[in-house]
Amino acid sequence: MDSLAVRDHSDQTIVHVFDLLPGATRQEEPYAIHSKSPVLEVAVCRYGNPDDQYLVFIDANQDLYITSVHSGPEYAMHKIGTQVTTTMWSSDTNILVGLHDLSYSVWYCPGEACGDPTLIALTTFTYDTSEFGKNITLENFEGANITFRSSGAIFTVSVKTYCVILHKLFAENQWERALKLCRLAQNHLLWATLAAMASKRNQLDISEEAFSASLQIDKVNYLNYIKSLPLSSPEHMAENSIMNGRIQEAEIILMHNKRIPEAVRFCLRMHRWNKALEVALKHSIDVELVLEERRKYLQALEREENDSQFLALEERLD
Repeated sequence: MDSLAVRDHSDQTIVHVFDLLPGATRQEEPYAIHSKSPVLEVAVCRYGNPDDQYLVFIDANQDLYITSVHSGPEYAMHKIGTQVTTTMWSSDTNILVGLHDLSYSVWYCPGEACGDPTLIALTTFTYDTSEFGKNITLENFEGANITFRSSGAIFTVSVKTYCVILHKLFAENQWERALKLCRLAQNHLLWATLAAMASKRNQLDISEEAFSASLQIDKVNYLNYIKSLPLSSPEHMAENSIMNGRIQEAEIILMHNKRIPEAVRFCLRMHRWNKALEVALKHSIDVELVLEERRKYLQALEREENDSQFLALEERLD
């Protein structure tokens, strides 16, 4: 484990994240995660290299959120569960278990899939705990075995072994072996997990086959579009970031490489109207396009313009 997360007891909506690596800057100046509600529980994953480490927390509404430990200082948080009372990471993989009142859930790919609700649904399984009795607590999650305690009795259940193997192959960058495993098992969970992992590591050919096997045809078409772009071009890198849910990163790539028209159109695609207008006005480009797309958007929703920036600009142009 390379990071430490501590809840702020003076303001329980704040979680401080420290680096434990020698010489790390966040030992002295930790980043802070801000939650909308008080945080009840925090857990940092115990496995993987720094780029693959994730943090989850449960808030006062019993909602479960996840973020990458190293995505600060502006952490992108994703809600992946509801009515969760406690949670725990596996010791050997980035698999997460969470306990509900009458059931428990296993997130087989919470970090890589968190930006896509469809992938989270495909890689999450919920099981009934009525056979365990009442007052269940989550005791341990070592390897592939989850241990519960209820009324003094110990209950052990196993997660899907193939998925544990897949995580270890992913950590070792053994993509061909991971692909062979999925072809052998022909399991939707494995294919969806591989799709999320391969997309994060820019393994487009593997993620295309995995998305196709898990029947995510829209993502297959999008991947074919990304592959048609020049390799390592700003547009290719930006579209790949969008594919992985890193919207802010995609915008920064386009702006940093002076792709201003593309940045404006990207903001329009994401319905980031104010940002699109800001970029268009700053560079005196595509202002009319932004206004026209905004009008079409409002007409489709049968709404009137109520944004002060757009109202002021339209008055000035009139």
